[in-house]
Amino acid sequence: MPASPASVTSSTFDAAPRLLVVVPTWLGDGVMVMPAMAGLRKRLPRAHIAVLAKPSVLPVWSLFSGVDAAIPLKKGLSGMLETVRLVKAEKFDFAYILPNSFRSAWVPWLAGIPGCRGVSSQWRQWMLTESVKISDSTRCGHQSLEMAEILGLSPDKLEVPPFLVVPEVEWEKARCKLSGKLPCIAFFPGATYGPAKRWPVDRFVALGRQLMSQGFGILLLGGKTDKPLCDEVAAGVGEGALNMAGETALTELAGLLVSCQAVVANDSGGMHLAAGLGVKVVGIFGLTDPVKTSPVGVQNRILCAEGVARSRDIARDSAEARAAMESISVETVYQAVLDLAGVMGDGSSSNQL
Repeated sequence: MPASPASVTSSTFDAAPRLLVVVPTWLGDGVMVMPAMAGLRKRLPRAHIAVLAKPSVLPVWSLFSGVDAAIPLKKGLSGMLETVRLVKAEKFDFAYILPNSFRSAWVPWLAGIPGCRGVSSQWRQWMLTESVKISDSTRCGHQSLEMAEILGLSPDKLEVPPFLVVPEVEWEKARCKLSGKLPCIAFFPGATYGPAKRWPVDRFVALGRQLMSQGFGILLLGGKTDKPLCDEVAAGVGEGALNMAGETALTELAGLLVSCQAVVANDSGGMHLAAGLGVKVVGIFGLTDPVKTSPVGVQNRILCAEGVARSRDIARDSAEARAAMESISVETVYQAVLDLAGVMGDGSSSNQL
């Protein structure tokens, strides 16, 4: 039975193992995997590492220097069979299954990968050669620690951002689109999960106006479903706001983010993407738990509702969730942004903007 390459001495794998890592389907969860993925690359520098991911998040993995290839996990029965064919052709030695779903383990098993390691769940233990039981202490910590445990890495092997490398062409596009708006602060007013994770629109408007008074341009970002929210914020902020929600591919979005001084975001994929790029983030949390899902890195500011019971399972919309988000004041977020951007309260700068 093959042993996990990350759990034994690297000298055992002088031939350089071919590894497949099945990664989570959501953008934010994918970025929270990257500290452990970067640690795996450092642990096994000569390995060939590929990820299996949904097509929608593949562009992000194309920016991650720790992997050599990315394979799309296609939809439907015919798509799955095509995915199995692609995986089988790569002749992998071992697979790490990070999600808990049945399908995420089934594809590597059907492809005949000799060794598979993952959490025993969803009636899939028979497809695994190594079953992982996540320890209670790990479950109480950040999600990246769970990913490290599945990858066979100790917590001290987690790496820190930036993880993503933005192509020069995307830098150039961003500079052109942000011409006259720099220095710039990016806002992500949306959250795919729903209103339970959204700071109120009027707070983003007030924050944008205050930051404009300090000489910042405001960049509104998000997906197509976030466009109405971003339109509302942009209209309230005025001429200093540029709304690009729903208009950017992920690689272009990355170029815009690295051109900004800081990002203000709800608990969302955009927040995690910015953190993975090494951009300074002010993350706003209500009832969700930042201990589990805060943005990776050490230079961020996490602002939380106080005196609330935190949970990973909250309703998409509720009076309690809205009240928790509303309890975080504009002034608190404003001061956090100025601190990260190195700006004094009188508008002067403590560093070069």
